[in-house]
Amino acid sequence: MFRGGSGGTWRPVVLALFLVGVLALVPGIARASSGAVTTRYTAAGFNGPGGFFSCNGERIAKTGPNAVVKDSETCSMSDISTFPPGTYVGNPFVVINGVPQRWASDFDGQIATSVIEVVTDNGDGTGTLQITAYYG
Repeated sequence: MFRGGSGGTWRPVVLALFLVGVLALVPGIARASSGAVTTRYTAAGFNGPGGFFSCNGERIAKTGPNAVVKDSETCSMSDISTFPPGTYVGNPFVVINGVPQRWASDFDGQIATSVIEVVTDNGDGTGTLQITAYYG
């Protein structure tokens, strides 16, 4: 413990440090009060179109008057011959090789009300899938 020469001068220093600590927390409290919660997740598995997937995603859930639930996800996929490069837009169905499909969240299995899927060819038979999906 720090102690000043007069025996009592350490208290203003402690008080100042305490106030700086409280002020540092204020932005965190403001962010928390916005109602948005972000959760990162991973998923992997086999799917008919695209083959084997390995994904990293982020779920944003915001409550309140402008509530929204959104997933943003990037996946590597093993077979673009069954999920050709391009942009697929669905509300909720996308059509892949003539077959209508709905997006189910890799976070919790919810069916998306709207989704944008962008498939990019990696040049080696594999692809990258970028997903933005909304729920609710």
